[in-house]
Amino acid sequence: MEYPNIIFLCIDSLRNDKFYHKEKTSFTPNIDSLIKNGTYFSQAISSADGTILGINTILNGQYPNSTGIRSKKIVLNENNLVQFFKEKNYHFYGFLPNLTSFKNMIELCENTNCTYEPGPPTIPLLKTGNKIIDFLNSEKMLEPWIYFLHIFDLHVIREGSVASGLENYNSDKFGDTKYERIVSSIDVWLGKIIKKIDFNKTLIILTADHGERIPIDDKDVVSFEPEFKKSVKFGKKILPKSSQKIGGKFLSKVRKSVASVKITKANQNLTSYQIRSRLPHFTLSLYDENIRIPLLFCGYNIKSKMINQQVSAADIFLTLTDILQHPLETKLDGTSLFPLLSGRKIPENPIYLHTMPHEDLTDDDAVGVRTSQFKYFRHARNSGKNIHLFNLKNDPLENENIFYDFPDVVKKMEEIISNYPDNPKKSTSTKFSEEEQKIAKELKKLGYL
Repeated sequence: MEYPNIIFLCIDSLRNDKFYHKEKTSFTPNIDSLIKNGTYFSQAISSADGTILGINTILNGQYPNSTGIRSKKIVLNENNLVQFFKEKNYHFYGFLPNLTSFKNMIELCENTNCTYEPGPPTIPLLKTGNKIIDFLNSEKMLEPWIYFLHIFDLHVIREGSVASGLENYNSDKFGDTKYERIVSSIDVWLGKIIKKIDFNKTLIILTADHGERIPIDDKDVVSFEPEFKKSVKFGKKILPKSSQKIGGKFLSKVRKSVASVKITKANQNLTSYQIRSRLPHFTLSLYDENIRIPLLFCGYNIKSKMINQQVSAADIFLTLTDILQHPLETKLDGTSLFPLLSGRKIPENPIYLHTMPHEDLTDDDAVGVRTSQFKYFRHARNSGKNIHLFNLKNDPLENENIFYDFPDVVKKMEEIISNYPDNPKKSTSTKFSEEEQKIAKELKKLGYL
């Protein structure tokens, strides 16, 4: 069998409804063309609301409990997507954020210039996108190859940064919100990439690690904080440098206090979905806006169709092994979607969910399960606390918590969760401890911790 080349494109923080939906306002002719000519899964679900757990699920075909619930780095288990392709004599290339969390993937890349700086203020693709085009134009890619691209452009919103480089997209033509305008800018680069692709011998997978909140009226929590420009200027003028840090912390508390009052007033008469859209971006959450992602297969032997059945990010790895006609014998959490690509039917499975790791365990840590009809989640370590149940058919935006009314459904969901016992992987070596410290420093810079 002649293997196809593969472009695996993971767009960090990309929501399903901002990729393909009748109400999306971004301008995405290239994405629209790929959907039209490929197979799109309209109900794909990430296992987590954060990058590393989401990527670990994709690469290993396993849920967070199998790859290390509190892990803050890419963990490649014995059976993983990258190793699978290497064993099939694929050449593995990458375009990845230069973060210690991605070290295990970066070390496997055959192209030396495989990383970029993900931090603010400039959107990565606008700054380094030509690296992708130049590499595709080069004659350095040995076939068959897999080119794994992790795009961080939407992440500047999570970091609270003003996205520089978007001046050409600041109009209603490209979207109603900053988020959708960045999606429009990504689409332009996607168009440049696909022009370099031979679709007859290249398979494209486009997905995301997790979704994102998009504040109603494009006003997040920071928008309600007063700037106190005169106070800051006056403080810097009269206070010694040793006291300026203390003064800054005091002003920060005042800003947050004022913002809290303003937000409470602004949120009157809003729905639960609208209210939580203004929560800080790194607030742990298993609502659909944070875990429902796009999943598109197109190119090599892929037919044009829309599949509405619920599927998991854990299914991607096994689907690729079947496309290459080398199914794994090892049992993983995911299920191959190859029958659906081929026009056949498969049972719909419940999907295990877990919030991303933070520095400390909190009451926001949640575990849950999703079916196409119900979403259930609760406190990660106390099954009787912070319980949520939503009927996704009647309430797709998850506005009404109905767990009191459906104890039988809650019981059934708990039984499903019990099938996924926690099995976090830990390391006590000094080397790992130093690495964890470096990861924590990088994540704090990006706003995670």
